[in-house]
Amino acid sequence: MSANTAAFDHVDAFRWRQGDPSLADTEARLYDLGVLRSVLEEAVEIAVAGARTEGVTWAKIGDALGVTHQAVIKRYRKGGER
Repeated sequence: MSANTAAFDHVDAFRWRQGDPSLADTEARLYDLGVLRSVLEEAVEIAVAGARTEGVTWAKIGDALGVTHQAVIKRYRKGGER
């Protein structure tokens, strides 16, 4: 099993709003995915800040996240850090 497959299985198993009688299943699934997206973004922000504190370069962070170092800097640099 690949890491992507394992992660997707966890995402697919997450249930927060599914089963809510006021929502269609597809609508509830969108709420669930919105919550997960928010939590994942916060986790990435924390991880990036921790990596920078430990001296990890923007280029290595970008590689780990699958984006350019410029994209990582633009998205995660706080307060004008260089």
